[in-house]
Amino acid sequence: MLAGTVLWLAEVGYHVSIIGRDAEKMSRLTEQVSARLSAVLVDYRDDLCLKEAMRRSIAIHGDFDLIVAWIHSDAADALPCVLSALRRGTDVFHVLGSRANSSGVRNRLTITEDVCYHQVQLGYQVVKGQRRWLTYEEIAGGVVEAIQEKKPLYLVGNETR
Repeated sequence: MLAGTVLWLAEVGYHVSIIGRDAEKMSRLTEQVSARLSAVLVDYRDDLCLKEAMRRSIAIHGDFDLIVAWIHSDAADALPCVLSALRRGTDVFHVLGSRANSSGVRNRLTITEDVCYHQVQLGYQVVKGQRRWLTYEEIAGGVVEAIQEKKPLYLVGNETR
């Protein structure tokens, strides 16, 4: 769902390490901009494997400047693992689903002072008077806008609550 964001980050000069579980999807994405993308295949629900994968990525590419994290609810410890690996001023953009309570999510995290934590709350669109979910392109575009604006909380679409 964030392929457009990944490609934009590569286009503007970032080296992008993509953490994911699906080798086929990762391959399709890295083939598009292979020089700027690295696939980190790991089940991010496994804390030890995630920490080791991040350590290897940092050893190869250096510390992270920017993190875009959209983590499923079945991996509650993944973001704390990611946050614990950050060593210097890093912008973290945490993508939240439409039903997530942004302040509750933020309050459950331990974020050090040198990390700039941002939330990207997904909402919905209204088309011809009807609500609909955001498309992948709208989600990716909204995350790009959030990165560009660097607000503490950025809403993509309309608020669901």
